[in-house]
Amino acid sequence: MNDVINTYQRAITYARVSGDDLGKDDRNLTGQLDMGREYALKWGYEIVAELAEDDRGASGASFELEQLGKLLEMAHNHEYDVLVVREIDRLSRNLAKQLIVEEELKRYGVRVEYILGEYADTPEGGLMKNIRATIAEYERLKIAERNTRGRRLKVQAGHVLTHGKAPLGYRLDKADGKEILKIYEPEAQIVRMIFSWYTEPEGDKHLTLFDIAARLTEMGMPTAKDSAERKWGSAKKRGYGEWGTGSVAKILKNPTYMGKWIYGKRAKINGKWETNPDEHLLNLDVPPLIDLETWEIAKERRIKNKAEAERNRINQYLVSVRAKCGICGLNVVGTTVLNRRKHYLYYRCNGTSHYGHKCSLPMFSARWLDEAMWIWAKTIITNPNVLSEGLQLQKEDREKQTAPLEERLKVVDDLLSDNREQLGRLLDLYLVGNFPKDILIERQKRLETNIHALERERAGLSATLEENSITDERIREIQDFAAGVAIGVNLAEADFTIRKQVIEALDPEITLTVEDGQKVAYFRWFPELQRLPYPPTPSLDLSTQNTISRGAPGRTRPRLYR
Repeated sequence: MNDVINTYQRAITYARVSGDDLGKDDRNLTGQLDMGREYALKWGYEIVAELAEDDRGASGASFELEQLGKLLEMAHNHEYDVLVVREIDRLSRNLAKQLIVEEELKRYGVRVEYILGEYADTPEGGLMKNIRATIAEYERLKIAERNTRGRRLKVQAGHVLTHGKAPLGYRLDKADGKEILKIYEPEAQIVRMIFSWYTEPEGDKHLTLFDIAARLTEMGMPTAKDSAERKWGSAKKRGYGEWGTGSVAKILKNPTYMGKWIYGKRAKINGKWETNPDEHLLNLDVPPLIDLETWEIAKERRIKNKAEAERNRINQYLVSVRAKCGICGLNVVGTTVLNRRKHYLYYRCNGTSHYGHKCSLPMFSARWLDEAMWIWAKTIITNPNVLSEGLQLQKEDREKQTAPLEERLKVVDDLLSDNREQLGRLLDLYLVGNFPKDILIERQKRLETNIHALERERAGLSATLEENSITDERIREIQDFAAGVAIGVNLAEADFTIRKQVIEALDPEITLTVEDGQKVAYFRWFPELQRLPYPPTPSLDLSTQNTISRGAPGRTRPRLYR
């Protein structure tokens, strides 16, 4: 590999650690970077960058890694010649990803050199590299499977796994060497009171979740996160004894309180959390706080309330999830605040309810933002020329965003074509009979493994491109829809569903942030970016607002790749 070296070679050293690398000195970031420096010095390379990736919160099979994205971008700009990596599983533990990244770098004129493994650019070298990559992917899957199996075996042995966060009304304890839940009466009474209020009518009506939350707050009852004995970190955002409807609903849905602690409700499949089938669940008997009859009554009322809420949805948020937080980049969602028995609708950063999140974005009035967005949308759909120009510019901008994915898809297609061609040639070699059968079978398995991995990657890329692309046909559909709405715009005013469809069709990029202590909303649609200072009243006239140059503060749209 290094027999012929140019007089000047620029190198990047890349290090990556995952959760199973803890305690392994030669595999931590410092150890990997040290090895990279020694290797570069040995071969006379000039290190232009050292990139260290800690993906213990992500997946080594994902392209969404910051430093990986950076080294690909630098390769595209021809900023280095050699990528130095400790070994194959540090670049990726996913076969398809390893093949794609190496092929992309090769097209940019960058070669990858592994410190612990030299793979010649020959069929034999490719074979050994793919075998090592396949083993790395197998190890990644085995680690995840082993951890899951270990937890399930522990539960089957009678252990309750709550990671230090026992439900309200319980404390963690040990009995016969097992972790169990023990009733904690001061909190258990709060839980029983919640179920009683929810299931037993007062007069001719039941208390709502808002009513229950308000009562608990007035009484100063501690929430689960108020307990100093629980490991909640900085997740508690409300004051002591301040309840929200989500906390009440969570208690009413928790089967632990009727004596059944359940493990394995969800699993991460292809990077997404999905609900497991009932046969996958593990149940442990725990001390109940309510009887089965009360639980069934509460369950029946929850189902009924959900059905009624879906038929008569009062709290309608026009841009929920579509808007982004300008401080941390997470989604902004709708939330309802109960104050003196009145409901107020707001938008908040979705991260504020996540464990350990520290986003400081304040809440924004939903009435104000929704009104602003609808006034803007009406000016667009009632002006066909502006709509047509904006959609075309939006299409061009989206094409720029998806260009790296298009390029990666071409790489995958070329790799698939090459592997399929090699698989076809194997059949010819087998028919001729010039090669031993066992060698041909081994190569067949390797190529089929490559093809299967690449086909899965291609399916994911195609789905992402389809979701994020704007075609000429889609533009015509939006124009026809907008023309129909514009004719009956007064009817659309009174129909939330139509207004929502209009906003979704136009697809503006909305960012809520704070500048100089003032709440500000940005929404970007082509060709401009509007800036709306947060007003003291919900009424506003968009014609008086400033327009500034394109580009938005913060992160207005999730990046499609790294």
